[in-house]
Amino acid sequence: MSLLYPFRPHTAVVFGLTVSLALLPFAIAPALAQDTGEPEAPTVTTPKAKPKPKPVPTTKPAPAAKSAPTTAEQISTAVWPAGASSVSEVYGDWTVVCAREGSGSPTCTLMQAQGSKTDGRRSFAIELRAPAEGRAAGLILMPLGVNIEGGVQFKLDEATLGQGAPYLSCSQEGCIVPVSFPTLATDTMKTSKALTVTATRPDAKEPVVITVPLGGFAPALARAAALSG
Repeated sequence: MSLLYPFRPHTAVVFGLTVSLALLPFAIAPALAQDTGEPEAPTVTTPKAKPKPKPVPTTKPAPAAKSAPTTAEQISTAVWPAGASSVSEVYGDWTVVCAREGSGSPTCTLMQAQGSKTDGRRSFAIELRAPAEGRAAGLILMPLGVNIEGGVQFKLDEATLGQGAPYLSCSQEGCIVPVSFPTLATDTMKTSKALTVTATRPDAKEPVVITVPLGGFAPALARAAALSG
């Protein structure tokens, strides 16, 4: 399942320079000789020409990243990218992942996962394949420690969705629940705010309640259907 100096003060050393009085006349004599001579002509210095600034090399702007189609028309008319073997696009809270081998038909899934940002471990995930024959089938990964016999129940906002679904199996990652939502359910999910998944615990009164935001579900479902062909 495929499922961001301390500065060390330097000690200032002051050197005193002592000039002997016996040498003072010899130091003054040259200065007096220069005062009595002819004044020297001032030297004219020509200013050096300032070097011309080097031209700054121009760089071509990087091409902008292609964004996923947003309108219904762009999504429905979008074709498989030329030469690509896989596609991954984000629509709100959902990610569309498609893959194909050779010239075969692509396999597309829309998914969402929740878990720890520290170690990247998933505690919940839902994956739905592109609708086929009026249903969107997929899998749900529930956290460990749930009551397997009780299955899971679904709500769209405050409305109950179906009669629930049983568990298939459990592993170290969690427990798997197969789902198959009819078109009526997926159409309702397009306009709902959240899907609530509820499971019971064997030794606890409080159930496990997971809220799945549905922002971007409508375009993600349409994109998966368009790329599946």
